[in-house]
Amino acid sequence: MICPYCQNEMILGYLTNGTQPVQWIPEGKKESLLSFSVADEGVALPSRFTMRGYRAKAHYCPNCKIVIAKTE
Repeated sequence: MICPYCQNEMILGYLTNGTQPVQWIPEGKKESLLSFSVADEGVALPSRFTMRGYRAKAHYCPNCKIVIAKTE
């Protein structure tokens, strides 16, 4: 996917949460095993803790520091 702001290629990954902060993680990488922490390759998003964990595909532009995800 091309970033609509800078026109560079974006990196495919996932938006995840669980006991960790909501974060974007590159495809093929795993969440941190430690509660309330961000994975080494993760990019934290502003979020609050919830008891549910979900994942959604999203693209990240490291140049613009934005994450883009499609909705249903």
